[in-house]
Amino acid sequence: MDGSLIVVENGTLRLASFLELPFSDPFRKDLKHWMEGGEETGSPSRHMPDIADLLVSMEESLAHRLLADSGLTPDDLDSIGTHGITVRHHPKPHPLSFFSSTPLARGVSYQASQPFPLAQLFRTPVVSQFRGADVAKGGHGAPLAPILHRALFAGKRSRAFLNIGGIANLTGLPPVGSGLPVTAFDTGPGNMLLDLAISHLSGGALAFDRDGASARRGHPEPHLLDWLLSDPYFSLPPPKSTGREEWGEERMQEILGRLMGNEGGSSSGLSPERSDNLLSTLAELTAAGVARALPWLPSSPEEIIVGGGGARNPELMKRIARRTGLPVISSAERGYPSQAIESMAFAYLSLLTLAGRPGNLPEVTGASSPAVLGQITPPPAGLDPRRLQDIARRADIHLPSPDRPRMIG
Repeated sequence: MDGSLIVVENGTLRLASFLELPFSDPFRKDLKHWMEGGEETGSPSRHMPDIADLLVSMEESLAHRLLADSGLTPDDLDSIGTHGITVRHHPKPHPLSFFSSTPLARGVSYQASQPFPLAQLFRTPVVSQFRGADVAKGGHGAPLAPILHRALFAGKRSRAFLNIGGIANLTGLPPVGSGLPVTAFDTGPGNMLLDLAISHLSGGALAFDRDGASARRGHPEPHLLDWLLSDPYFSLPPPKSTGREEWGEERMQEILGRLMGNEGGSSSGLSPERSDNLLSTLAELTAAGVARALPWLPSSPEEIIVGGGGARNPELMKRIARRTGLPVISSAERGYPSQAIESMAFAYLSLLTLAGRPGNLPEVTGASSPAVLGQITPPPAGLDPRRLQDIARRADIHLPSPDRPRMIG
């Protein structure tokens, strides 16, 4: 779990503190098992409130530590943003085949989160469920972080910001003043298949391929890579988004089945060389997805700035640089820890929400119009209109300038 405390003032955005609170190995494994629908008894969805309560207890601890590290107190907080864990992302209309009548559901994106304890404990408004408002306007509800990418990294040169989490998403940042729009979309799998593969290959003992060591030893298997890259997603124009439904455990089983030559799919019996080749193939898939995304950007970037867990994988960074032919640098070289960008984004979005300002970029998500994002959970004393007016006034003055023309124009 990542957390950031940001301070927005004088037209700048400053990271006051950032922390990572690692899940214990047993809890991480249990959580992944639950998210993959591996509940042995009953429906996994009925335990969603319990999972959210476990997560918020960690968020409380994380928030206390962020405040202590920054020298601030709960009275200094204007808002808290909590994203939660995405348990369902299907932003376009879809039939519910598990109903005999097969009704058509509208698009959804739902995150397991529990904002009420945070609002009570820190006595401040909490914003959650950020994606739903954009989905309700016909958008994908993702990606949402590009509004922060623009605030932090847009400048005189054309750049791209690449976030590599479970899914990789790319933000094209044209030169400021060019009149070209920001473009952002998911490029395909990021770390998700890599992490699933190493977990299978190690019998659950490893959660990720540290430093890309296994991928570095191996060589991509051409037929497997070609099959993965033939997925129609890579040819779709933006706006587009993808997720665990397309690149999760079910896809991993298909990959193992092709690798082992049987339909069931199993990692048992794979030689160390073939295991390394699998990791190499999946790393190459992530890099190729990024390279195939570049032509969709409004201007050719001169460099790619990388955030998210993938920035810590030097082998993956090297492959992306080789595939794209561009300098690839970590956001840490620009002053922001690579793992901090996503949590900074949702802190920033919570401030936009309380200021009554849109947080989505319709040209990015495909929504019909800008939307104020999220649900606001009030503190014990309720929402103070004077406090909200003060937040809106200060935000209008102080939010970084790349956002101001769009929001007040």
